[in-house]
Amino acid sequence: MTQRLAIGSITPSSNRVVERTLAGILTAIPEIDSCIARIPYDAAGNGQPRHGYDHASYRQAAGMLGHARVGVVCWNGTRGAGFGLDADRALVATMAEAAGCPATTTSLAAMELLDALDARRIGIVTPGDAAYAEHAAHGLGRDLVAVRSLGLLNNDEAAAVPVARIAALAREVAAEARPEAILLWSTNLFGLPAMAPLEAGLGIPVIDSATDGVWAALRAVGAPMAPVARLGRIFTLGG
Repeated sequence: MTQRLAIGSITPSSNRVVERTLAGILTAIPEIDSCIARIPYDAAGNGQPRHGYDHASYRQAAGMLGHARVGVVCWNGTRGAGFGLDADRALVATMAEAAGCPATTTSLAAMELLDALDARRIGIVTPGDAAYAEHAAHGLGRDLVAVRSLGLLNNDEAAAVPVARIAALAREVAAEARPEAILLWSTNLFGLPAMAPLEAGLGIPVIDSATDGVWAALRAVGAPMAPVARLGRIFTLGG
């Protein structure tokens, strides 16, 4: 009997959006299963070191996803860009060993996509403050030319932000500086439905951070991208 393909996602414990994003994408690719695990990260950001990762929690989460025989594990969180991608590369090694399959992260996927788009000047929409966006852009090796911040203090508040509000802020970023790409930079912002309409209206690639991890995971297992190309330009890259 042939095992169905599956992708595994590790997400912060306070996240309410990654499952929604996976469901929205995989509806169009029903032959792919998704499995979710969580690591401690509450609404105020407690549960992980301020400038790094608690590898033990990721090792445990990845190991449990390995029990489901997933083909890839993705850390679906944006923290890595803020304190350097070397930390994400080390985390990938930990997760891959524990799960017994390849691994990736949201930030590493964003770097790949920005490289593929040849996008150096970026704009960011973030639920946090402008400093968070600046650290992320620096970690990704990009020039931040415009940012819109929601000023939210707790991670769980981001999940309640309406898609229309996210899209409006992205349009403000585009109007201010005409970046080469716009990042919706929190996996707890539900940016998936905004990507394609924004790209059609602005002519600028839009990368939703919860979605880019799913893109990387689907690519890793060789999933077909054509069924989801309508959701955003990223699904036409690197398939």
